[in-house]
Amino acid sequence: MKKAILLAVVALLSLAAFCDECWSEAGSFDGSELTTIVLKPTDPISYSSALSDGAPVSLTIEAVDESDETIVAGIFSNASGTALEGTTVWNYYAPEYSHLPKSDTYEITETVTSSRGSEAFSCTVTILPEPALFALLSLVCALFLRGRVKVTAVFLALLCVSTFSAKADGAVGSVSFLQIKPCSKNVIINYTMTPANADALYDMKFYGSVDNGATTFELREKGTLQGALYPSLNETFCGAGNHKVIWIPDESFHSVKTDAFKVKVQAEAFDSSKTYMVIDISGGIDAESYPVSYLSDVPEGGWTEEYKTLKLVLRAIPAGTYIMGSPEGEVGRAANEIEHKVTLTRPFYAGVFEVTQKQYELVMGINPAEYEGYTRPVEKVSYDDIRGSEKGAGWPANNAVDENSFMGVLRAKTGLAFDLPTEGQWEFACRGLTTTALNNGKNLTGTDACPNLGEVARYWNNGGKSSAHYAVGGYDPNPWGLYDMHGNVYEWCLDWYKEYLDSDSVTDPKGETSGNYRAIRGGSWNDNAQYCRSATRRYRSCTPSKSYNDLGFRVFLTK
Repeated sequence: MKKAILLAVVALLSLAAFCDECWSEAGSFDGSELTTIVLKPTDPISYSSALSDGAPVSLTIEAVDESDETIVAGIFSNASGTALEGTTVWNYYAPEYSHLPKSDTYEITETVTSSRGSEAFSCTVTILPEPALFALLSLVCALFLRGRVKVTAVFLALLCVSTFSAKADGAVGSVSFLQIKPCSKNVIINYTMTPANADALYDMKFYGSVDNGATTFELREKGTLQGALYPSLNETFCGAGNHKVIWIPDESFHSVKTDAFKVKVQAEAFDSSKTYMVIDISGGIDAESYPVSYLSDVPEGGWTEEYKTLKLVLRAIPAGTYIMGSPEGEVGRAANEIEHKVTLTRPFYAGVFEVTQKQYELVMGINPAEYEGYTRPVEKVSYDDIRGSEKGAGWPANNAVDENSFMGVLRAKTGLAFDLPTEGQWEFACRGLTTTALNNGKNLTGTDACPNLGEVARYWNNGGKSSAHYAVGGYDPNPWGLYDMHGNVYEWCLDWYKEYLDSDSVTDPKGETSGNYRAIRGGSWNDNAQYCRSATRRYRSCTPSKSYNDLGFRVFLTK
């Protein structure tokens, strides 16, 4: 049995002037090392201690100020059981620690005790001084503890931090990157922004180079970008202040070694004139192309029937972080709605309305719906109809679609990669930054009928049982102006259905690599209230070839 303690790191940025794009200085990158987990100082410390024979153990975690041997109390104390696993938090900036030196080194110790004896495992955190002028201390503390009483060896990794920064004038300020060696191949990217307009919105891009900037690549195309996990819209999309992302290189970088690695951060100002994307499909199936235009706001007089039949309209949704799933105690909650943090690193467009029967007919030449009405949502369409059963079956390995599918035709005639949403995108779009069961900021009052739901949805108990679905846009929109995210018809998602979601934080989730059913979201006219909540996840035997009279879709476009 082994005990591994992975720890890293402190990043210190110096404030300078700002630019719209900025390279870091060149430095070394070594992709051949192990990976560590990188956290902020206030993030949880994970721990796991157990005995193979199930004997009871107790666990204590404490921090000691090495300069004066003062024990920092309150981190973790006296947990016991046959198998301990969970998280605890040491918030270095909490008031009770205000007396501590702001430049010091601390030893964090995990002590595992049982009737068979006691073992202690330690690692060190160094907290650098905060810049007096700029208050830009960025502490990233990574601690992943795994312990067993019969530990025969402890591996303490050497800690080597490479930091390179650059400064310039404009919206993006100093950029630095860090790679933790020999513990990690992950790259921590720190950057600062002070836009001239504090309310300005930016779409952030991240690039890398292994040859001093002679050639570049987008980091998200060569690995995974983890966001800074900010909770609010303004902090994720505005860009003012200090920011951090973590790049986890994919396998293509695991053998790369260079001393000419550079990182570039680019801020593209969000064009408010492009808040809404409008696709003119009035030319129908015979049109060579579908013109794309933009609107800054909802047209005077609202969305007329034209936007529900002859045009497709989508709304820009910012990147951001939210809690996916539902809290314990939410009325109607199911076991497959485990709460966890989801970060979406890329903005996207979401259909303002579910695709209507007229829109589907113009693109595909047919109307498959059972309950007819041009402004009603199209139903009786399968996942295969929307994306195709050959190339379109490849998600999440790729986002290809069949040429003769709905998305294939739409892509060919616009030049844009429209698609279905992932579950993570769908719920983020549905909630519109709300945290309640419904996206009007209200919760359910009952599992069957609920007047709060009746404000935003057509469902079984407010007309669905007598006349099925309803014309799109007939109920109140969510805070982002999206209609019918609750009820009317279920909506297909890209993901293969997974029964239980992970409780860990995830970034840009794509779902399972394979499965039998694709996920559907939102509830329908054929459901009671509990199945129409923001967090409701279902699959209902929805193999990709199946179609139902209460299942449709909505068009998305990831930027």
